[in-house]
Amino acid sequence: MSKKILIVDDEPDVVAVIKFTLETRGFEVITAYDGDEGLNKAKRENPDLIILDVLMPKMYGNTLAAELESSNETKNIPIIFLSCLVSDEGQGVKQDMWGHILLSKLCSEEELFEAVDRTLGSNHTN
Repeated sequence: MSKKILIVDDEPDVVAVIKFTLETRGFEVITAYDGDEGLNKAKRENPDLIILDVLMPKMYGNTLAAELESSNETKNIPIIFLSCLVSDEGQGVKQDMWGHILLSKLCSEEELFEAVDRTLGSNHTN
């Protein structure tokens, strides 16, 4: 059974690229375009991982992460943050945005997969 990943980002082009990239590796990908939709889909779909934009209208990524972490339904779902504010493409996977991995939106496929593998465990079934 493939792992399910929820992408929450207000930029449709970013969502499309990440979705396609993850699907080529066999992940099931669901999408949301704002924090409210992301919270609802996280509760309904119970993903194995959430990739979450830091800066979004309506609800910032850290606010959504706090909501997810305070809910019994979603508190154990790991989160990877994405940000356009991190501009050091090719510098590897960064750690520690509120205790979570932080990636640049300009990250390479390899960096994305490294972060996903690190978060889900390199022996995940996909």
